[in-house]
Amino acid sequence: MKDLGRVNLEWALSLLEGLAGAGLEQVVISPGSRSTPLVLAAILHPRLKHTVILDERCAAFTALGMARASGRPVALVATSGSAPGNWLPAVMEADESGVPLVLLSADRPWELQRCGANQTTDQVGLFGRHVRAFHQVSEAAEEEDPRRRLRALGRQLVRECQWPRPGPVHLNLPFREPLVPAGELPRPEAGEVRPPVFPSLSPPQALLSRLLETFSAGPGLIFCGEAGASLEAVPALAEALGVPLLADPLSGLRFTGRDCPNRVTAYPRFLASPEKVEELRPHWILQFGSLPLSAALRQALERWGVAHHWVVDPRGRRIDPLGLGVETLPVEAQALADELCRMQPNREEPQWLYRWRHAEEEIGELPPEGRLVRQVMEALPDGSLLFSGNSLAVRWLDAWSEQGTRRIAIHCNRGLSGIDGNLSTFIGMARLWNGTGRRLALVGDLTFQHDLGALANMAGLDAVVVVLQNGGGGIFDTLPQRHLPEFESCWRTPQAIDLAHLPGLFGVGFRRVAAAGELGPALDAAFDQGGFQVVEVLLPGKRV
Repeated sequence: MKDLGRVNLEWALSLLEGLAGAGLEQVVISPGSRSTPLVLAAILHPRLKHTVILDERCAAFTALGMARASGRPVALVATSGSAPGNWLPAVMEADESGVPLVLLSADRPWELQRCGANQTTDQVGLFGRHVRAFHQVSEAAEEEDPRRRLRALGRQLVRECQWPRPGPVHLNLPFREPLVPAGELPRPEAGEVRPPVFPSLSPPQALLSRLLETFSAGPGLIFCGEAGASLEAVPALAEALGVPLLADPLSGLRFTGRDCPNRVTAYPRFLASPEKVEELRPHWILQFGSLPLSAALRQALERWGVAHHWVVDPRGRRIDPLGLGVETLPVEAQALADELCRMQPNREEPQWLYRWRHAEEEIGELPPEGRLVRQVMEALPDGSLLFSGNSLAVRWLDAWSEQGTRRIAIHCNRGLSGIDGNLSTFIGMARLWNGTGRRLALVGDLTFQHDLGALANMAGLDAVVVVLQNGGGGIFDTLPQRHLPEFESCWRTPQAIDLAHLPGLFGVGFRRVAAAGELGPALDAAFDQGGFQVVEVLLPGKRV
């Protein structure tokens, strides 16, 4: 009989050969003993790149960020026990956001289950409905047949996490000791890469004809939210139809590298006026991706109650939290926009678009938060990455980032809109970002503190994090809880942490600015210095 440590390694290599052969390239590892065969396989395989992160929660969000930046699946490896349980928040976000992750949890063999063995718990179905698929395999075997099936399972996992609905998949692998093979380690070959092929969801002719008929019946608008796919063909459709294109900051259409005369971005401000909402009532709405960030636009959608409201989502999700009775179109955005343009639709009279452009031009002087956001955007050259925290940060971007001809990718964990794991997600994205510009995150003080451990994983990165310091959860100042006597202690929760100590603890650069007007020069100085930099902005009412 072969050395069991070698059998375990060959078992793990078979799985990772399947993953790599289907195109997976990145593996994020957290250290542990029971996962040793998987870790060795990831280190040894010539097509795989590995990143080691101590904290499993940080590791999972970093993997999520890598998958967001690359658009490709990323694998996670952890040992048994509570370790994979720390993945859950990131798994939930990946589920709701449609981010492909391959979760590889090591486990104890059956004879150690339910008998009080240390570091052993029930890991079967650990993530419930938050994964697209769950697989439990047996302990490692010498025979070639099960190893061949394991290679096929690796390919299957890469397919299942991307189609028909992208998201996480989970494989639980028990290993018996010994976990380290005796003698020299094998040197696996790179092997052939054959990524899975997925179907293209083209719109049927009957749907195209029905849409064009409705478009001709009255003025409409196109709204683009976070879609999880490229919407670069949509601006041309808006121009062909002569209608406004309302671009959410997470749609990828505010800063596209080219001008778009139909693009409107100030709607979160002017739709706060009931008179404007009524004046700009559309006959139809074509929506790409998720519901808008803007509360004003959501309220306008409810007030309009448009009978012809379509949501384009190739995953076929029902996106209708407002109960508007929208119709889901499970087709590719690119294919739909291209086909509608090709059919040369009737163009709306220019007065309709002019009303929207005029409303945007009427916006008055910028408030302090608007000036702050503009300084952030001005600091980002073409090809930059901007990651936003939730709560106030992303809402300020929505209201004040405007638009431009530079290419700036704006991202945010809006699947569940949590403040957990934001720094780790940004670090994961920054690691794989291939743009030529800068990498910057804009987060609140609680979001920053919630994922402070992520700073231990920033070695080798040139990036800046801007921390909006307003003494706790400023978003609650806008909610009914602000009138409760326990508001300060239970909701706003101001923290006593002094970020000036970060350089000594994590080796990062640090700057503090006491006024929004100082932010621009501080950002330029931080980027010029290089490395990982933190810039804290003290907002009105907050002093250290």
